[in-house]
Amino acid sequence: MEHDLGGEELELLLAAVRGAVADGLDARYRAWWLPFVVFAAEIGYDYDGGEFWPLWGQKAPGWEGGPHWNVPLNRKRIRQWFRRFADDYGGAEPRGGFASNFTIIAWPITHAVMPADLQRQMAQLLFESRGVLNAELLADPDALGGCLAARTVGYSDRFRIFCANQSLLGQVAVALLSGDEEESPYLVRSTLARLVSDLSNEQASRSWLLRARHSANQIRSRGFLPTGTGATSVQRRNLVPGVVSPRLLLRHQHGGWQPYVELPDLTPLQAINAEVEHELRSLRARVEGHPRPLARGRLLWPDKVLLSAWPRPGARVIELERGSEAVNRLIAEHCALNTGPWWLFRKRSVGEALEVKGKFVRPGSEYCLVGRAGNRPPSLPWIVPTVIPVEGVHAFEFAVPEMIGAADVEQLGSLGLAVASDVSIRPVGLVPGSWDGDGAIEWLAGEPAMLAVQSAHAADKCAVTVNRGLPIVLEFPAGQPELFFALENLAVGKHDVNVALLTPETDRPLFSGSLTITIRDLHTGREAATEGTAIRLFTTPARPKMTELWDGRASLSIDGPLETRAELSITLRDEGGRDLERQLCGISVPFSDGAWAKLTEQVLRKKKMLSAFEEAESCEVSVSRNGVGFASLVCERGFDPLRWVLVKRHNGRHDARLIDRTGSDDTQVHMFSVEDPLVAKEQDPRMPITVPATGGLLQATSGKLEAAVILPPEPNLLRHAHLAVRSSGDGLHEVQRLIEGHRRWLDAHVPADLFARHQQEQVLEVITTSLVSLVAGHRWANLERKRKTAGAHRQIELLDEMEELVGEGFKQRAAAKQIARHLWEWTDSPAALSDGFSDAIEAMATSSGMGEPHAAADFLLALASNPGAVANWAETERIRLLKCVLISPALIRAGRFAVLGTEALREAPDQSATGGRR
Repeated sequence: MEHDLGGEELELLLAAVRGAVADGLDARYRAWWLPFVVFAAEIGYDYDGGEFWPLWGQKAPGWEGGPHWNVPLNRKRIRQWFRRFADDYGGAEPRGGFASNFTIIAWPITHAVMPADLQRQMAQLLFESRGVLNAELLADPDALGGCLAARTVGYSDRFRIFCANQSLLGQVAVALLSGDEEESPYLVRSTLARLVSDLSNEQASRSWLLRARHSANQIRSRGFLPTGTGATSVQRRNLVPGVVSPRLLLRHQHGGWQPYVELPDLTPLQAINAEVEHELRSLRARVEGHPRPLARGRLLWPDKVLLSAWPRPGARVIELERGSEAVNRLIAEHCALNTGPWWLFRKRSVGEALEVKGKFVRPGSEYCLVGRAGNRPPSLPWIVPTVIPVEGVHAFEFAVPEMIGAADVEQLGSLGLAVASDVSIRPVGLVPGSWDGDGAIEWLAGEPAMLAVQSAHAADKCAVTVNRGLPIVLEFPAGQPELFFALENLAVGKHDVNVALLTPETDRPLFSGSLTITIRDLHTGREAATEGTAIRLFTTPARPKMTELWDGRASLSIDGPLETRAELSITLRDEGGRDLERQLCGISVPFSDGAWAKLTEQVLRKKKMLSAFEEAESCEVSVSRNGVGFASLVCERGFDPLRWVLVKRHNGRHDARLIDRTGSDDTQVHMFSVEDPLVAKEQDPRMPITVPATGGLLQATSGKLEAAVILPPEPNLLRHAHLAVRSSGDGLHEVQRLIEGHRRWLDAHVPADLFARHQQEQVLEVITTSLVSLVAGHRWANLERKRKTAGAHRQIELLDEMEELVGEGFKQRAAAKQIARHLWEWTDSPAALSDGFSDAIEAMATSSGMGEPHAAADFLLALASNPGAVANWAETERIRLLKCVLISPALIRAGRFAVLGTEALREAPDQSATGGRR
C-alpha cells in the first residue's frame, strides 16, 4: 500500500485511528475502514519479527482489551478490511506459506511494501545479484523477482518469507534500481524516497544500493558489448542465471592422482522450479562415483567431492534420494560431465590438475591424461603411466616438448587433443577465481573479464566472438604483439570466446584460439585454500538455526591451510544485536565436525553460555588467523510462528510461555509427561504453564504449524520418574503411534539444560524399546528387559543370545551369523554399518518384499534405533515397509542386533574380549 501522505497528514490519520480504538471502535468508526488499513500497513512497516498484536497495542492503546472489547473479532475485521481494499482498490493479496500460516497479519505486513528490518538484506541481495542483471530482467519484475528469490538461501527466515512473494519482490527491486530522478511505475515517489532514505541511514546498505544501481544503469545504457555488435542478444538469452556444470580435477595424494568432482551451485534452478531449494535442503544427494550420499543441505553450499569410481557414461552426475522426477531431471539437464573416453588435465604447482575441456595442449606445459580402460594412449616416449586409484580408467603423465613434430601432433590428434601454439589468450588485471592455464577461466559475477591476446605471428587485427555472436574487430597497438580488451557484464554461466587473427591484406582468419569463460555467482565462489586467503567455514545443513547448532543437529567444520592455528569465537546476541556472552578458544585447522561436537560439549555447556542461550536471538561463530583469513557464520533462532520461552524462577522451578505470532485463535497446547510420554493433556495457550518437577514436553499446534519443547526437570527428582509406554494395540496403527510419539520427542527443541537432554534421551530409549518389543515378539521383549537391568558393562554378554534370537530359518541364521562376524568392523563407521548390514540381510529383504537391500537396511536400522526418523519417509513407502516388517519380525530383530551389537562393542572396556567377533 502506498498512501502518499505527508508527515502531518499521516500523523492526523494515525491519531484518528488511536482515538477510535480508545472509544471502543463502535459502529460509527467501523464505517470508515480505510484509515485502519493504512494504520495496519504502517505497523507492518515497523514490524521486526516479534509478536504483531502487542506492537499494535503499543501504537493504539486499548486495542488488546477493554470493556465490551472482542479481540478475535476485531482482528478478523482487519483482515476483512484488507480484503475489501484488495477488491475495491486492487490491493495485493498475500500468497504462499506465510499467508497460509499467518492468515491475518500477512495482510498488513504484505501491504507495508518492505518492513524496515528487512531493508538492509534487500540492499545486500541487490548488491550480490548485480552480476546477473540484464536488460530483460530489469524490464520484467516477475522474472527479476524469481531470479532474486532463488538467491536467498543464505538470508534470514523473515527475509526469505518476504521474498516468497516474487511479484512484490521484483517490483520493489526494479523501483530501487531505478535512478534518483526516474519515475517508477511500481512505487510512487514518496514510498521509494522513504525506502531509499531508510536504507541510506546505514553505511553498508547505502553502499550496496549505490553499487547495485550503478550496475543497473550501465546495463540500461549500453549492455555488455558495444552497441551494434549483435552479441548482446546472445548473452541475454536466459532470464535466469545459468548453472555451471560440474568440473573434474585430480589431486596428487597417497602416491597417486585422486579424482574429485567440483559440484555446481544449483540454487538458480529455484527460478525454474519452486521445489528445488526445498529438496536441496531436505534430501540427501548421490554423486556419481562417490560411495555415500551427501548430507541433507550439502548441495546448497557446493564443494569438491572425492570420487572412489570414475563417473559412468550416461549416468546422472547428481541425483536427490527420493527427490521428485521433475527436480532430478532439471538437475540432470544442467549438470553434465565430459563423456570421454579421454580426459585431459593440466598440472598446477600445488599438486592439483584441472580438467582442460577444450582438450588442447601447449608446448612446455605438463598434463595428466585419463582414459577408459581398453583405450590405448599414443606411442610417444614422453607419455608415461601414472597411478589413479579408481577402477575402469588408467592414467598417464606427460610434458609437451617445446618443439613438437608433425607426427607427434598427429598422434595426439587421434585422441582428440590439439596443440595450441599460434595464439595465446590469458587473463589480465583482476586475478580470476580460477584459470587452468589453457582454455578455462573463471570470474565472479560483476568482475570485468579482462583478456590479453598474444600472437607468434605478425598481426594487425583480430576478431573476437562470444557465444558465436557477431564478431568485434579489434586492432593491435602499433608494433606490439599483444592486445588487451575487456568483456563486461557477462551473465552467470559459461561463455565460449573465440579470437581469430586476421590477415593484413584480406582480413580473413589466419590463426585462431578459443577459451571458455565461466562466470560464477558471488555467493557460491569457493576456491581452493591458499595461505593468506583461505579459511572457510562449512555447516550441515547449509544454514542451520541457532538451536540446531546448539543441540547437535547441525555440524560445523573449518577448512584452511594444514596445521594452522586459529582463534574460534562463539558469540550470543539478543534481539537488538547486543552481545550477551562470548567464548574464545584456540583450534587447529582443518577443524572437523567431530572436533566441533567435542568443543560444543566443553564450551556451549558452560553456565554463562547456558543462561544466555534462552534470551539470545542469534549466534555468531567466527574463526580467524592473522595473515591467513577470516570466516564467520551467523545463525538466527529463526522466525517461528510458534515459539516456547522458558523462564527460571527464584526457587529453581521453570515456567513456560508460548509466543504465538500466528494471530490465530485456534492454537492448542498439550502437555506430555515423562511418566506417560505418549498421552496428551490440554493446557491454556494464553497462560504461563508451570513445568512439572520431573520435566516433560509441551506441544503447541495451530493448523499445520507445530512447536514443541522439552521441559527441564529438577535434578534431585530425576530418579523418581518412572517412565512407561502404555500400549493400545499390537498392529500397524500402534507402531505408527509409537513412531509419531518418538518423532515428537525427537524433534522437540531442547533448551540449554543438561538434565532436559537426559530426560529426552530416556524417553526416546523407552519408546524405541517398546516399539521393538512389540514388533519383534515376546522372546525378544524378554531380552530387552534383561538388557535394561544388565548395565552398560554387561551388554556385550548378551550378543550371543541376540544372534540366536534373530530367527531359526536358514536365511535368518545366515544373516545373524554374518552380522555377528562383522560387528567389530562397523563400530566406528555408520557407512560401514549400513553397507555391511545391507549385504547381510539381502536375502531376507528380497524374500520379504522390502525390495532394494540398501534402502531396506537404512529403514530397518532407523526403525531399530531411532524410529522417529522414519516418519520423514514418504507415507506410502513407510507403510509398505512397516507391513513387511510386521509380517517378517526377524527383520527388525536383525536390525536391533546390528544396532545394539555395535553399541556394546564400542562401549566395552576391553574390546579384545569379544573373542571371535573381532
